[in-house]
Amino acid sequence: MENIQAISTLSDLLKILQLQQIPVFVSLCARCGTDNQLLDNVVSSVQESYGQKLGYQKLTGKAAQLIKDELMITKNPVLLLISKGEIKAIFGGIVAQYRLEKALEQLNLNIN
Repeated sequence: MENIQAISTLSDLLKILQLQQIPVFVSLCARCGTDNQLLDNVVSSVQESYGQKLGYQKLTGKAAQLIKDELMITKNPVLLLISKGEIKAIFGGIVAQYRLEKALEQLNLNIN
């Protein structure tokens, strides 16, 4: 996967992820801290239980803030679930593992 750190707009992010065959979680981390470490742990656990390949990328700093502004999200941290260049779910704040798993289940139902 390309380095997404050079991205500065939501449309650029979606364009790069359009060709990905697997779903990707993208963390928007304008101000990384302990909240983001907790999110990393939750996503890692979901990756283990999901069984299939599941991508995880972090977008930090100014690029993350610009995309959050485009989406009009003020919470931290923010996690996007993107599949084939489309945002399938947006999570703001600390998110429980079961919510991520439920979003992946919905994604699989829509694919089949």
